[in-house]
Amino acid sequence: MKEHFLKTLILGSSFFVFASSLYAIKPKLPKSKPLNFSPPQGARHLLKNGMVVYILKDNTLPIINISAKIRTGKMYDAKDKIGLAQLTADLLKDGGTLKYKPEEIDEILEFSGASISSKMFMEEGEVSLRCLSKDFEKVFDIYSDVLMNPTFNDDKVKLFKNDTLEGIRRRNDNPDSQAQREALRMFYGKNHPYGWRTESSTIEAINKADLKNFHSNFYKPNNIILAVSGDFKNEEEILKNLNDSFSLWQPGKVEFPEIPKVEIKPQRSIYFIDKDIAQTFIVLLQKGIKRHDSIEFPLTVANHILGGGSFSSRLTNEIRTKKGLAYSVYSYFAKRPDYGYVLAYCGTKPQTYSQSLEEMLKQFQLMREKTVSVQELNIAKSSIINSFVFRFPTPFSLMEERASYELYNYPKNYLDKYTEEMAKITQTDVLEVSKKILDPETAMIFVLGDSKKFDKPLSSFGKVIELKDE
Repeated sequence: MKEHFLKTLILGSSFFVFASSLYAIKPKLPKSKPLNFSPPQGARHLLKNGMVVYILKDNTLPIINISAKIRTGKMYDAKDKIGLAQLTADLLKDGGTLKYKPEEIDEILEFSGASISSKMFMEEGEVSLRCLSKDFEKVFDIYSDVLMNPTFNDDKVKLFKNDTLEGIRRRNDNPDSQAQREALRMFYGKNHPYGWRTESSTIEAINKADLKNFHSNFYKPNNIILAVSGDFKNEEEILKNLNDSFSLWQPGKVEFPEIPKVEIKPQRSIYFIDKDIAQTFIVLLQKGIKRHDSIEFPLTVANHILGGGSFSSRLTNEIRTKKGLAYSVYSYFAKRPDYGYVLAYCGTKPQTYSQSLEEMLKQFQLMREKTVSVQELNIAKSSIINSFVFRFPTPFSLMEERASYELYNYPKNYLDKYTEEMAKITQTDVLEVSKKILDPETAMIFVLGDSKKFDKPLSSFGKVIELKDE
């Protein structure tokens, strides 16, 4: 009986393995057609006061979304008042308006389940609204007053300045972000707006008049592009609402401070912060491209292959998968009005940091020496195109994108032609852009870690400039 049971078990198991192997055979699938990316255009309108509006109706949910894109940014701070742009954005809503006290705004939004938020980036400000369509009138009344008439309540100004000062005091608690922040600071220079960081002295120097002046200069209707989508009756109705609400907001000249020219020396430079931490953080920086540079498309593909393609990228495959030297390793590039940058990052063990750094430099060099394979090229382009298309899951996200592209002066058909242009990139294009941009011999290397645990002196990579942990 026992023997019979064992035979049955063995035969059954064999059959299961055999059956499983049959199901594991890769099915033959029909060849898919090329992706046809034809996003809705929406409608572009110009309000009476010069504000541009992108509108697309969406009755999927009883919700209305609005986002104001403002031509401003952290790079327009005064040198002695770095942090002004961010504080202005933080206090637009929370500092109250002419019609609403801060606590009134919070109460109405909480009761309505609505939100109004404000952000500040390097080259852009953003003020967003989200609410139920039935509450739109009362929530939009607050939103329009936040944009036009912030009062910067004294108590709130003091509170937010104190919060910012506390953030400065604790900014190095996260060595990961510290490494990237300080690397960019050294790359562009401490005196260039792209490399600035807030300091206690620059925050303490900001007063209410500064906030009002910053707002009055940049927050003007002719300096704003609005993205609107949601559950409204029709475009005519929402346009009338916008024109009526902003009727007293007059256009005016915006004074944009001159940004110094970026000066980056094409030579190897190494910066180091000696810090008693468990991990070592490595940042490689190269001079990138200006916005609207035609090599953006091949550079996007090259970066994806190098380190922007998650598990398919060379940096991840070599440093994480094959050698097990790091959990987090990647690369990306950022555009600027003047030169942007290409950044590669790795968090690794101090005992093997040199192996990770050597591999990063090696992969940069290989990108410029050898043509990428057809398989790498096709995987990269497919991934980029697919992820681009899925960036627009809602009509609102699409209107936001169109508003952003106009804010940064992209061609009108940039979004609609993006996948087509990306599909054209060849192996030769990737090699040429890699030769032009990626050069490990001129890369800036920034390392943050405990030198007592290093397997090799950092000086073996070149002359080291040690910085204070401040």
